Amino acid sequence: MPLTYRYVIARALAAGLVAGLLLALYTLSVTEPKIDQAITLEQARAAVQAPAEHPGTDHVEQPLFSRRSQVGGGALATVIYAGMVSVIVGTILAGIRHRLPDWSELGRAVWLAAVAFGVVALIPAVKYPGNPPGVGDPDTVNERTAQYLVLVVLSIALAVLLTRLSGWLRSRVDDATRVAAIAAATVVGYGILLIAMPGSPDAIDPAVPAQLVWDFRLRSLGGLALLWAAIGLGLGWALERAMASEPATTEPALARA
Repeated sequence: MPLTYRYVIARALAAGLVAGLLLALYTLSVTEPKIDQAITLEQARAAVQAPAEHPGTDHVEQPLFSRRSQVGGGALATVIYAGMVSVIVGTILAGIRHRLPDWSELGRAVWLAAVAFGVVALIPAVKYPGNPPGVGDPDTVNERTAQYLVLVVLSIALAVLLTRLSGWLRSRVDDATRVAAIAAATVVGYGILLIAMPGSPDAIDPAVPAQLVWDFRLRSLGGLALLWAAIGLGLGWALERAMASEPATTEPALARA
């Protein structure tokens, strides 16, 4: 069976769904306890503030959906999101596979997933780390979302420029010089980008324990690392099996079918 575009996308979708299930399990067991702590803290603060703001009542507004519904919906959304992301990764890999170094299919897929993690997950998390529910100011959510998306877009654009620069240098300098130049350009470029972007407008309530905030941030980032690692390894493993079973029909440029 030739390594066609359809074959790559099918395997990418399967790898994404498995990665989404792994991330959902990780979130339920590792991240959700910190979310529960943050929600409990928020409810306690609301119970104290309600009588002061509305004398004569102890009513606290109840959420539209129960906690169980929120967790279940979040797990389903995680699986769907992972599948969509993996399909995008598969599409990009199918398009640039012939331009990558002469690595194994596993190496190419893992390399692409690692780059994607750094560009769309790690860099934004450094500048705008996530906060658990109830910690930030809800009035700044639109501004925070816009800043985050702008940073992701600029981060992707910079990665594309660095890739083109690497290709331009490939025929002009030796590999050691090219790698050193790209590494330096990466550090400088992303350093300037992080400095140039405005800071988050979301102030953290001093009453919220710092350990809770940072535990949530690190666990959330760990979940993203798990997602991208699972996508890269899963897709690479599937394509590697295809290459091993039909090596003669998968050597030419990837066919779109």
